[in-house]
Order: sequence, then structure tokens, then C-alpha cells
Amino acid sequence: MSAVATSPVEPDLVEGYRRCAELTRRHGTTYYWGAAILPKERRRHVHAVYALCRLADDIVDAPGATDPGQVAATEQALADFQAAFMRAVEEGTSPDPVLAAVGRTVRETRINPECFERFFGAMAQDLTTTTYDTWEDLLGYMEGSAAVIGEMMLPVLEPSSASAKGPARALGNAFQLTNFLRDVAEDLDRGRVYIPQEDLERFGADPARRRADASWRALMAFEVERNRGLYAEADRGLALLPDASRRCVGTARRLYAGILDRIEDAGYDVFGERVVVPTWRKAALAGAALGVTAAGALRTTPASGGRGASGASHEAPPRIPIALKPMPRRDQLEPSWQHAKPARIRAALDVALARDPGGWYTVGPSTALGSTSITRSVAGREVVLWRTSTGVAAGPGSCPHLGALLTDCEVFGDKLHCRWYGLALAPEGRPGWPAYAAHDDGVLLWVRVPTPGETPSDLPRITARPPLARSVAAVVELPGTCEPRDIIANRLDPWHGSWFHPYAFSHLEVDESASDDEVLTVDVTFRLSRRWGVPVRAEFACPDARTIVMTITEGEGAGSVVETHATPIGPGPDGRPRTMMVEATIAHSDRPGFKAARAVSSLLQPAMRHTARRLWVDDMVYAERSWLLRARGDSYGI
Repeated sequence: MSAVATSPVEPDLVEGYRRCAELTRRHGTTYYWGAAILPKERRRHVHAVYALCRLADDIVDAPGATDPGQVAATEQALADFQAAFMRAVEEGTSPDPVLAAVGRTVRETRINPECFERFFGAMAQDLTTTTYDTWEDLLGYMEGSAAVIGEMMLPVLEPSSASAKGPARALGNAFQLTNFLRDVAEDLDRGRVYIPQEDLERFGADPARRRADASWRALMAFEVERNRGLYAEADRGLALLPDASRRCVGTARRLYAGILDRIEDAGYDVFGERVVVPTWRKAALAGAALGVTAAGALRTTPASGGRGASGASHEAPPRIPIALKPMPRRDQLEPSWQHAKPARIRAALDVALARDPGGWYTVGPSTALGSTSITRSVAGREVVLWRTSTGVAAGPGSCPHLGALLTDCEVFGDKLHCRWYGLALAPEGRPGWPAYAAHDDGVLLWVRVPTPGETPSDLPRITARPPLARSVAAVVELPGTCEPRDIIANRLDPWHGSWFHPYAFSHLEVDESASDDEVLTVDVTFRLSRRWGVPVRAEFACPDARTIVMTITEGEGAGSVVETHATPIGPGPDGRPRTMMVEATIAHSDRPGFKAARAVSSLLQPAMRHTARRLWVDDMVYAERSWLLRARGDSYGI
């Protein structure tokens, strides 16, 4: 197969490829995350092919497009779009930036123009055909709407053999059949049914009832297995692809097949909320293929899945970090309560609470502080922070003149100027307005305030981190009605999550021989789908009373850390304590692909934050319950 041309993109095409990427990101997130693994020059071609297909699809799926009085106009709009596309290919340019980019992609990659004839023919068929009698009839439609897409992608993916064509076509069909099974309700709204009529009759199922009754579930179980057969056929072609293309296609394939898992999990009910694979899972799987388990594997808290076989190998990490580890069924999970010994959790908590934080508190991500000041509540105090030429300064949050809140104030010559009166406040403070020590470690902001029982230290106690310049970091904050100890206690309980976070973790086992009151060692698998996961080994330790750190010691992302900090805010209006949970995930990998992951870190970070926040919404329930029980005098040993 000939290599894809890598000529530079002219300035007038940059906007077109940018719009193609945006269309893919908004409407084809599976393709988007899969393509993120490809080199940039090939990634743009995937975006361009998707954008063309999406725009054509939008024409035939527009509201009213298939109404009897509108079909002719829709057919003309589709024909006009096809003609504009063909001109862009022939002339090498177009007034439409997207078509200009698509035309360049077709010319550079030498995609067979006949593929597009079949594609547009299938799009036109959607305007007049609403049902398909047999599976063979449906395959005839999918020839131009799905199988041909696989053919279009082959010149971009650069397989080593022409025999990759059959598997590529099977993958296109597999993707589309998954769409059909997921989008039954949406297609009904457009007056279309893509499930073969012979299958509906065989099982006595009727999508028009919009009910997942016994006959519908039997039908869907049959179609899901047929769909998985197409994926298995497509898998034969993976070995024929170069590394980057194989990871790209493998990632997209696992993500799309994950939709089938979710359809099963929903009891085959596709008539309510649309079944999707969450974006954070897509980013995580793409990150794993790039060399970093972007969101969840680096956020592997002890609050995870059930006990069982060890989730991590203690040998050299595999070339591909993803493992086939089917998720245990809920009714087969071993109850974990017998292992969650209150005395043991309390002993580890007592060790943590005895460690002096030195008066330091985490107050949020480094990115929260820009050119103007911010204020935070720390242990009942208002604190202001601002940047200086040498670092970060801090002091009381009230202006010493008339008490104005010193938030969003300008900084001139390292001095903070009150936005109400312009009073200049120096980093060293002034009489009646003492300066506080502050620190920016590159990920988190810290401030030191006088704290009873704590001996001030020069700097916060930060455990070993991977090099920030070669890592991807993300921070999430979540307040709770509890005390810092409740946040830490949550992390020192490695057993409650077997029933709490099954969507994220499984196969957790505490290594008793490697654990004590100071270090907790676990093997756990981060879930990418019901069948696939990323096994790691991790250690949890508390450097001080308000911090617990997870470090991946073996498996994917070894050396990466997740730091969970608990900063007391002060009592709320109801008099109950408030604590801000601040968690920093600092992801690192020695895999060559991790450099590519860092290049798209701005795409991975939102997914990392989403994962951490979702887990902490659950875990905050634990922390708040822990405080409530203690406050009302109920004793459960912790």
C-alpha cells in the first residue's frame, strides 16, 4: 500500500481541518478519541472523511427531510452537496473550508472516488426506503453507508496487505449495526426501521411499542450476538495495520463494542435514555493506548471492585496495558464486609492523624490563580493569594482599611491593590494585616496559617511525584459536610467500593503481606468496558493528617500519583463543618506513546476531572455519613 502524503497544510486549509476536527469531536466522539492516537498528518484525514459523511447524513436526517412534499428538495440538496464535493476533489480547492479540506484529503490519500459514489447512493436511498425485509437487504444498504467507510479509511491507516479490505468492511458494518441497535427510537422518530423485518417477525417484536418486553429482549440479544460476530471478523485485520493505526482502530472498536455492553446492561431498553459510552471512558481508553491510563487507572482509589484474583502482574508490564478481565456479575461478587475491619481502618487513621501538616493547607489548583487575586476559606479564615515576581503571596482576605473582600484585585509591582480603595498591600504584610506563607508546587496552591497543635514548617510535605514536564495533571475540588479525617478515612477503607463503584473498578485485592498501618497495597483493575480493563498495583500512604497519596507502583502508569487533600473550610450556616476535598491526578508513563498523550493533554484533562468528580460524588456520601454518625454519638469503630 502506498504511504499517505505528508505535505504541509496551507494556511487556507487550516481552518477547514479545524472545522472537520470540531465536527468529529461534537458528533463522532468515538472516531475522535480513536484518531487521537494517530500522528497528526493522518489524524486530520480521519476527521475529514468523518466530516464529509456527517454533513451528508445531516441533509437526509434533517427534520422533515423525508416528508412526501420535501423529498425532492432533499434529493436536490444532497445532489448539490455531492457535486460541490466532487469539484473540491477535482479542483483541489473549494469556497467551503470543510470541503476544501476533504478534497485535499481525498487527493493526498488517493481514496478511490468510486467509494463516494456508493456512499452518496446509500444516502439517497435513505430518502425513499424506510424498512428492510431481510438481513441481505440491509447489508445491501450498508454496502454504501458503512462497509465503504471502512474502505475509505484504508489509505489513511496504511495496512501492510490488500487483504485488510475485508476486515475493514466488516468493521464499518459492525459500527453501523451498533448504531442501528442503539438508535432504534431515534430512527422510529424519522419513520425508519433498520432491524430486518424477518427478524422482527421471527421474535414477535415490534419497535413501535417502544417497550423492552420479553420478545424485544430476545430479538436484541440475537442482534447483539450478530453484531459481535462482525467485530470478530474485523479483528482479523488488526495484525495487518502499523502500530499507530492498530491502536487507533482497536480503541475505536472497543469503544463501539462497549455500546453493546451498555445495551445489555440496560436490559435491552433502547427506548429511553440514549445508550452511550461516557466521554471519560473514551479518553481513558485512548490514553491507555497512547501510553497513559488517563483518567481512571490513575485515579484507582481503594474504593473499588470486589475481592478476587489479583488485578496486577508483578512481572514486566505488557506491551499493551489493556487486559481481557471480564467484569464480575453483581450477584457473583464476594461480600467485602468481612475484610473491612473497623479496628484496622481506625489504626491506619490514627497513624495518619498523628502526622503534623505543619500548618499547610491545599487551596486549589495552580491554574486557579492568574494575574489577579483569589480568596479562599481555610479553617474559618478568609485568605487572599496573588502572584508576585518571585512566587505566590498570601494574607488575610479582608482589606485592613474597611474590610473589603480582596478577591479579583490587581497586582502592581508585586503589591496587591484593594479594588475598592486602591490600598497597596505588600507580600510581607503590614501592622494588623500579617502575611501568610504560600507555595505553588506547579499543580496545587498552598497556604500556611497558624493552626493549634501544629508546628509551622517551611514547605508542605509533598510526596514524590513524576516529572511534571513529562506528565499530565488534573485537579478536581468538591465540598462536603464533614471533617478532614472523614475524607482520609474514606481512602483508608479499601473494601466499601466493591458495591459502590462497580462502573469504575473490579478485581481489587489487598496484599496483606505488603500492607500495614502506614502503607496499604492493593491490586485492582480499572474498567474500560465490561470485558476489558487496565490492571495496576498501587500503594496508599498519608504524609500528613490532611493528605493521602496513591502511587502506582506496577502496571500501566507506574510512578503516577493521585493526591487527595482535605482542607477544612469552616462551619456552614447550619453550624456543621465543611471540608473541601482537593484531588490532583498526576499521570505519567514511560511508554513512547505517552508523549502523544501529553500533546493532547487539554483533551484528556476534562475526562480525568470528570472521572475523579464522579467517584467523589459517591465517596462524599461515605465521608458525610462518617461525620454524621460521629456527631450524633453512634460508634461503629471509626
